[in-house]
Amino acid sequence: MRTYGFIQALRRHPEVTDRPVSVDSLRERFRPRPATSARALLIRMGPFVAATDAFRFTNGFPITGEIAARYAAFVGEELIEQVARAALPGYLEVLTDLRIPNPIPGLPDFTLPDAVIDLVMNRTLARLVGGLVDLGLDPIGSTYGRCGGMAFAANDLYLRGRPVDPRTTIPPEDSPLDGYLLDRLLDSLDLNVRTFLDWLMTLHVMPKVGEFATAALLDAVGAPLGTALRLLVGSRLDIFGLGGADVLLTRTKQQWRTLTRRLDEQAAWPVGIVFGARRNPFDQHQVLAIGYDDPGNGTAELTIWDNNHGNRDHTLRIDFRGDELKVRNYDGDVKGIIAERYEARIPPARV
Repeated sequence: MRTYGFIQALRRHPEVTDRPVSVDSLRERFRPRPATSARALLIRMGPFVAATDAFRFTNGFPITGEIAARYAAFVGEELIEQVARAALPGYLEVLTDLRIPNPIPGLPDFTLPDAVIDLVMNRTLARLVGGLVDLGLDPIGSTYGRCGGMAFAANDLYLRGRPVDPRTTIPPEDSPLDGYLLDRLLDSLDLNVRTFLDWLMTLHVMPKVGEFATAALLDAVGAPLGTALRLLVGSRLDIFGLGGADVLLTRTKQQWRTLTRRLDEQAAWPVGIVFGARRNPFDQHQVLAIGYDDPGNGTAELTIWDNNHGNRDHTLRIDFRGDELKVRNYDGDVKGIIAERYEARIPPARV
């Protein structure tokens, strides 16, 4: 049985500086359930040790046609349009705030007619939807496997103080563990796929849509207003300036604050990773964050259990400085880190 110790737990929480340490203060801070259980408190404090608490097998699950259909159901037409529509206010704000200089001195600047704004917005929505579809929403051939299910399930088991299955190869199809990992993978998609789509749209789709919308605006406005508008736009291909890796950097900084707060409160938390060179949402990744170090100088380290690499921890070296996220000591061009939504479940007894 897994053993837990106060010294190991306190080492993980350097932010707990009171000496001597009061158990009552730790209970108030970490909120174990049941509140009087020392074991529950130590589980809550951590650490999650990948060597003992993580699955030993790697995320090598095949994606069959049946499972692919279940994955793909999470990125249907309704969600695609919802994600695209959520981006529209940024474009609308630029259009409504646009002031076109009046060539006649003393007269007020021009604004865009409502009919022009409506036309450009409708075309922009269609292009956003098309761009999302063009990301490639087919799980077949992706590297996804059951990463989210493994991250969620391992944390579920850890929180209950239960050991993981000791097998070193993926569980048999339709076994209790196989079914639970699939269920938790679907849960992870239900809770987080919209965020992944939004971030991928921001990174890959919106910059190109900005160029399209700029061209659509110029085409929609006739003379003489069009002449003045062209002078204002000049050589710029994109007057909107929305999306891109810099936006994901800003979001990641916000998510980092959420993630570190989670890790201050408990042993582990699921994390989503968005890659710059991978467009398909099913080629992104989900891991379990189990520790961090943030010296406050714009760099940080995040310790994770990556289910693609067995039961060992791995430390990402993160640089928030500059105009886009940089992550060293990891495979792939990471452009975003998401503190995922996660809701713990009680694993079945046979898992």
